[in-house]
Amino acid sequence: MYSQVSDVTEAIEESYENYQDAFNKLKNARSYISDAFNAESISGVQSYANYAESEVSSAKRYLGYAEDEADDAETEAGYLNCYDAENAAKDAEDYFYDAKRNLSNAESSLSSASYTSDADYLSDYLNEASNYINQAINNMGYAVDELNNTLKYIRSCGVPTSNSYSGTSQTTSCEDLLSYIQDNGYRKSKLSSYTLDSSWLYEVTAYTYDYDIYVIAKIKKSEYSYQTNTYIFCGVPSTNWSNFKNGGYGDSNSYGKRFHKYIFDYKCDCY
Repeated sequence: MYSQVSDVTEAIEESYENYQDAFNKLKNARSYISDAFNAESISGVQSYANYAESEVSSAKRYLGYAEDEADDAETEAGYLNCYDAENAAKDAEDYFYDAKRNLSNAESSLSSASYTSDADYLSDYLNEASNYINQAINNMGYAVDELNNTLKYIRSCGVPTSNSYSGTSQTTSCEDLLSYIQDNGYRKSKLSSYTLDSSWLYEVTAYTYDYDIYVIAKIKKSEYSYQTNTYIFCGVPSTNWSNFKNGGYGDSNSYGKRFHKYIFDYKCDCY
């Protein structure tokens, strides 16, 4: 399951990188078109139109890669039954396709400009190409919005928290959730057995992921045992973590008692 979540994220990131490459190429194309309008000779206009056409062709190629990666993200999200993420990735793919079609029209106009010697036609072709490029950039912006939506939806679908379950939600295994948070979360703080000085708490570590706090606790099997069981707690409020770690006003000096007071009720709904 989680490998597919990472596959979606990787595909979206690669799609965005290709979008950036395409956008930079279009910036160059627009600059060449501006130079063409300011050129002093017909041959100068034609040369700049040809340069712009080459940049547009490269941009269209990068958009094809971005479209392919969005399609991959759609497929992986579908495997996870993350329908909102799947639909957002599909929308991104469609917008990239529309942008490519805009750029095909821009290519055609620039190609005509690079061969014609009629000044009036040259101006018309350059204006047409500029309009098509602007339309493509607009569609690319919509595509990026949908890439961001895909990331947002896949995170909520891929990482369950204690308040995300309902009667119809799909529960994940605690082992999978533990592995995912340890691999992808940011370790916020860790309290060792020496600090805890507890008859039952061996180690307590807090991770942050997507603005939520997850606490992973290793608990001794018995007071005199070095063997532990590991448990994960989801959606712990930051104030609870702080009070557990540092002690609030009137709190016990015992980490064990503070753990029961501030952390224990947030055990993840996993199996």
